[in-house]
Amino acid sequence: MQRFLRRRPELLMGTFVLVVALGAGLFRAADYVVAIGPEPTPATATGEADTHAWFDTGMGLWDAHCYSCHAEVPYVSELFVADGGRDYLIDLMLYGAQGEAEIFGAVEMLRHRPYGGSFDDDQMTALLNLMLVAWGNDEALPPDAEFYTPDEVGAARGRDVSPREVIEHRPW
Repeated sequence: MQRFLRRRPELLMGTFVLVVALGAGLFRAADYVVAIGPEPTPATATGEADTHAWFDTGMGLWDAHCYSCHAEVPYVSELFVADGGRDYLIDLMLYGAQGEAEIFGAVEMLRHRPYGGSFDDDQMTALLNLMLVAWGNDEALPPDAEFYTPDEVGAARGRDVSPREVIEHRPW
C-alpha cells in the first residue's frame, strides 16, 4: 500500500480535495454561508446605530439568503428612487427576475430567485428596508423616503407576475 501511495501523490491530493469539497457542501447545506468579500456595514438613514425593530430580522435574512451572491448592494437606493423603482424592488423579491437587463451600461443576463414563498410580509419588509439603509444606500435616499410596510408587501402578493415581466419593468 505504501509503495502505491508513494507512486501516486495525485491520489492523495485528489482525496484531500474531495474531502474538503464534501465538507464545504455539508457546511453550506446547514445554512451556513462562506463568502469572500467585504463585511456588510449597515447604517441607518440618520447614520446612527439602527434601532428599527426590523433591522435584526433583515440582517439575519440577508446573511442566510442573500450574502453569498450579494456581499452588498450599494445601488438599491438608485433603483428605489427611479420611476417605478419602489414597486420593482418588491416584485423582484417576491417574483424573482430573469432576462436581459442593462446594468451599469452593459447588457447582462439577470437572474434572481423569487422569495415570495419563502418569506412572510414582515420578513420581506425587513429585508427590503435593510437594503434601503445598508451599504451607504441611506445617503442617496431622499429625505422624505418612506420605509416599506408589511401591508404594502402583502398587497403586491398574489398577482400573476413572471420573472420576465419583472425584468421588463426594471427602471434602468
